[in-house]
Amino acid sequence: MNKGAMKMKHKIIFILLIFLFTGCYNYRELNNLAITSAVGIDKKDGKYYVTTQVINTQKMGSDSTSTGSQSKFVLYETSGDTLQEAFRQIVLESPKRIYANHLQLIIVGEEVAKEGVSQIFDFFMRNPESRKQYQMIIARDTTANNILKVLTPLETLSSKNMLDSIQADSKYLGVSEKITFEDQVKTYLNNKIDMFATTIIIEGNLEEGKNTDILKESNPSTKLKINNLAVFREDKLQGYLTEKESIAAGFLNNTITNTIITFKCDENKYISTEIMNPKTDFEFEKDKLKVKIKVSAEGNINEVDCDLKISEPKVISDIEKMTQEQIKQSIIETINKVNKEYKSDTFGFLDKIYKSNPKYSYKIQDNWFNENLQKLDVQVDVNVSLKGKGNIITVIPNEEN
Repeated sequence: MNKGAMKMKHKIIFILLIFLFTGCYNYRELNNLAITSAVGIDKKDGKYYVTTQVINTQKMGSDSTSTGSQSKFVLYETSGDTLQEAFRQIVLESPKRIYANHLQLIIVGEEVAKEGVSQIFDFFMRNPESRKQYQMIIARDTTANNILKVLTPLETLSSKNMLDSIQADSKYLGVSEKITFEDQVKTYLNNKIDMFATTIIIEGNLEEGKNTDILKESNPSTKLKINNLAVFREDKLQGYLTEKESIAAGFLNNTITNTIITFKCDENKYISTEIMNPKTDFEFEKDKLKVKIKVSAEGNINEVDCDLKISEPKVISDIEKMTQEQIKQSIIETINKVNKEYKSDTFGFLDKIYKSNPKYSYKIQDNWFNENLQKLDVQVDVNVSLKGKGNIITVIPNEEN
């Protein structure tokens, strides 16, 4: 081996040793950090109230169950005139420094959301330790503190339980929106579009939800449940959508991967169709407040409660038309509610006009939110092709059929 190769080999060994020694150093430092999984932010009488969920690393590394004598997470509750002051107060209770690099979730209390979330954006975007890939959700009809106090049997950390629920919903139903904190801030900074946010509610009695006895129940009486979308204008919460409207918003935002459309086919009888990977396009008429929204999707017939011969092409065509009409009407109703009632442009119509016709967007933007948005003429065209009918081609009769 020549001298040059030998020197290079020594350099590589030296670099590897540096990484090894650095790893040992970081491991020791980790024991001095309070790894934060979730943060709840509330406000009352002008003060911020912060609830911080910290992972008990000693407990998480053990084999004992979450119902043991030691909890797998700790909640610190602090307050201050600013978020920084509230977070810094934790050092009075915690022997470890708060570490936000593993933060998964920020929960914003409803009252804070109504007042405005711009200060929350400013504070967390300035934090150099966090990766900004966590999510921000709204505590509907309650406080963020209450949400974090509810125990979740399937997951030790309630933050992971909520994130997993959002993940499952976005994959199979589409009521919530899976948006990173960084993307939320980008939307807020774009003055041509408003924000959506996923919400979380408490079902059941709060006091029972805080009791460890609930972890022993097969059907917990109190649960955390992902709820419908919250609508913002600038940084302030304006109101909420229904479940049906939230799914329609998913169509408009191109975030739906899979959902179910249910409609009546007879008195107290229903059909459910599964919609997969829909695609929505927007076509704006030049220099006019007019847009045509085109939705295309494929799907399956999942459940039929009526006596229909689904082996016949005409019956399939009729079910497709009914599915298309349901989607169309829910989209129109959702746009009217968001645009006219909340005066919010969460679907980014002005932003889309700007990208296709900048000159016209400058002309209409000054009166957009209070006037022109409400005047926008919206036409919706939906095309659904139902490819699958399941493993049977006839409806299994019941006593009423």
